[in-house]
Amino acid sequence: MFICSDMENVKVLSRIIGGLFYYHPSQYETVGINAVLRLDNTGFSQFDKTTAAISATDPHTLSVWHDELFTGIGEMKAPPWGSVYLDKEAVVFGDSTLHYRQFLLQCGIEFEAKHNEPEDQFGLMLMVIASLIEDKKFDAVAELLSVHLLPWAPHYLALFQQAAPVGAYRELADLGQLFITAVAQQFNAIAAPHKIYFYA
Repeated sequence: MFICSDMENVKVLSRIIGGLFYYHPSQYETVGINAVLRLDNTGFSQFDKTTAAISATDPHTLSVWHDELFTGIGEMKAPPWGSVYLDKEAVVFGDSTLHYRQFLLQCGIEFEAKHNEPEDQFGLMLMVIASLIEDKKFDAVAELLSVHLLPWAPHYLALFQQAAPVGAYRELADLGQLFITAVAQQFNAIAAPHKIYFYA
């Protein structure tokens, strides 16, 4: 069982797991994920299962799965953006995205827009947690979790688990769920009540 008690450990895992949810497999070498995939016996069994499954998957197959799950090629059964779940119209760049963007600005975090993607992408949000921990902004981590991530992420991850083929990304769904649960416990973060609008 993974115990989320070491802040350095939480920071590193937030960055790596966030990267697995965000980056295309073709970017793994550039962003340093390939080096992580070569590790084993980290002590976090689901992390090891996930990295082993990713490493064992043909790169072309992994890329096809990534495109289907994260970029909207075909029907998107589990969109990775918070506003799809939190806004009545179930759209990207909704009011919840703007609210989150304001939170990021207050924390001194500003994204360069790449491909016009919303900031409330699940993997990006985990990477923001890593940045906030690095800056010792622990109250901000708790706020991000309670207000901006936990209200929708468990629902998203359940849909993602159903949508992902057996193998690498289904293992990643389980890893994401275990990780946010552990981090929420570490920061005493409880999801703020919010209605889910996508596949509720």
